[in-house]
Amino acid sequence: MEIKNDNIYLGDTRNLIKELADESVDLVVSDVPYLCVSGGDAKGIWRDKMCGGMLAKHGRDNRESDYDNVKKGKLFDHNDIKFSEWMSEVWRVLKMDSHCYIMVNGRNLKDLWEEAERSGFMYQQLLVWDKGNATPNRYYMNGCEFILMLRKGMATNVNDMGMSNLLSVPNVVANKLHPTGKPVELMEILIRQSSDPDDVVLDPFAGSGSTLLAAKRLCRHYIGFEIDQKYYDIAAKRLTEKTEVSLFDNF
Repeated sequence: MEIKNDNIYLGDTRNLIKELADESVDLVVSDVPYLCVSGGDAKGIWRDKMCGGMLAKHGRDNRESDYDNVKKGKLFDHNDIKFSEWMSEVWRVLKMDSHCYIMVNGRNLKDLWEEAERSGFMYQQLLVWDKGNATPNRYYMNGCEFILMLRKGMATNVNDMGMSNLLSVPNVVANKLHPTGKPVELMEILIRQSSDPDDVVLDPFAGSGSTLLAAKRLCRHYIGFEIDQKYYDIAAKRLTEKTEVSLFDNF
């Protein structure tokens, strides 16, 4: 299969990414799959906050079954893909002296970081996304997520060197298109900081397409892979709709 710019492809990134040539993309930005466990203390809390909330909104209403899945960290299909199954391929297709941003929670940060370094990446920065809302947890409420910034090759500056590593962007709470969907505006910041117009941005786990839409708004080329037909369809539809120019289009 020939992978072309400005497209999203339906399929498993572990297979599709092999079709990309070495050092063919300028930037990788992705909210990748990983197992995630609720901080709830009792079965009732899990059931009410997770199975009756996030999961029910996305078509999963068997609460006993969902409770068991939540305990194992499996909130939706395909979020149990291991970092080791794709990280080295991401390193291969990224150009030298370029950046890679991977979103992750605190529980999985260590494993992601170690796998990235095994694959050849070097640590550049740890960003904190202040979501503006907090989720229930018996070990403090979770009001942020982490973004591991990696580099391949030599260190290169971001476009706005005066920007803080604390990114305050309101989370998408109502009418989420994906259980872990991220704001387009957040992805715009990362893309604006580490790429230029006409660069190619890859999201190997595109979900509902927020990263790809952000790249399109910023006049970057984009390539996305998504394994789930439902979210592929949502992303494809978003990308065909009229796109407003980003507030950051001067970069």
